[in-house]
Amino acid sequence: MKKFLSIFLLLILFSITLYSIEYITLSSDLSENLGGRVSIPFFYGTKDAPSAFLLNSYLAKDVEDFLSEYLDQLYGLRNSIDESEEPYVQVVIESEIGFVSDSFVSFYTDYFSYVYHQAHPMTTRKTYNYDLTLSKFLNLYDFLDLYSDDTGESFRIIKESIIEEINADPKIYFNVDETLDTIGYDRDYYITNEDFVVVYQHYEIAPYSSGIREFKIPLKELGIEIQ
Repeated sequence: MKKFLSIFLLLILFSITLYSIEYITLSSDLSENLGGRVSIPFFYGTKDAPSAFLLNSYLAKDVEDFLSEYLDQLYGLRNSIDESEEPYVQVVIESEIGFVSDSFVSFYTDYFSYVYHQAHPMTTRKTYNYDLTLSKFLNLYDFLDLYSDDTGESFRIIKESIIEEINADPKIYFNVDETLDTIGYDRDYYITNEDFVVVYQHYEIAPYSSGIREFKIPLKELGIEIQ
């Protein structure tokens, strides 16, 4: 992990002199204590405000907190189980870029974990939607207020699209109806070049076997265009 952080800090130095926002992927296998791997983006560019630097710092802190949590669990297992049984904790952190421009970055990172004697692995899909001009993360309400032609209409389209998709295959979901709050301000979302994607974690609206649920609505339908 030290090598991974050293590369991260070294690359920060180059971000000061570059202009257009770009990214590379930093990857590292975890071979000491924890098993697994980490693969996350590193953003660089923009000569002014430290937007890219701040975004990288926020992501690095999330990764550090996640790894520290499972290191603590590993040490706890070593003190509580039979010495003949090897404690087993595996974590995988992987990111998927959705959209990158000089004003806005959107991606998600999957935080996967499996702990000894756990019934099944768990994954949390955390979304990152960062306005580089404002140097801040945008929740769903912020994003629609800034980028949608008609915020109220966009909310209606999103909710109706999600309900329609659920009704098309209800057996893979829990019992949900039209009162489902699909668009709370803290709802996970990300965008791609074509779509606005709403994310539901494991067990939120469907059993584990149905996986993390995503609902895609074309940006054009929402009147959204980002340069």
